[in-house]
Amino acid sequence: MKKIILAIDDDKTFLSTLKDIFEPEGFDFKTLSNPSEAEKYIDQYNPDLLIIDIFMPKRTGFNLIEDFKDRGLYQKVPKIFLTCLDDDVEKMTARACGVTHYMTKPFHPRELVRRVKTILN
Repeated sequence: MKKIILAIDDDKTFLSTLKDIFEPEGFDFKTLSNPSEAEKYIDQYNPDLLIIDIFMPKRTGFNLIEDFKDRGLYQKVPKIFLTCLDDDVEKMTARACGVTHYMTKPFHPRELVRRVKTILN
């Protein structure tokens, strides 16, 4: 059975790029450009992993993760922040929120796939 990944990012072009990276690797790759609909999508697809951007309109990646944590939702689903922020404070905050891994853009596609496979195995 294919592992399901849900990527949440307001950049639809970037989501399409991620889909092009992960689908040939055998993943069922879902995308969401509106973080306000995250719970609906997570409940619908039951993903094995979330890839989340930090900077999004109305609801940041941090807001999303904190909401989940406060409500006890999706705590066992591994989460990767994939963002342009390369700051130690953000990285520490992400870890404290329960983010499994933090990667910065630009990134090497093979490295991202390798990390995802490591997390899921």
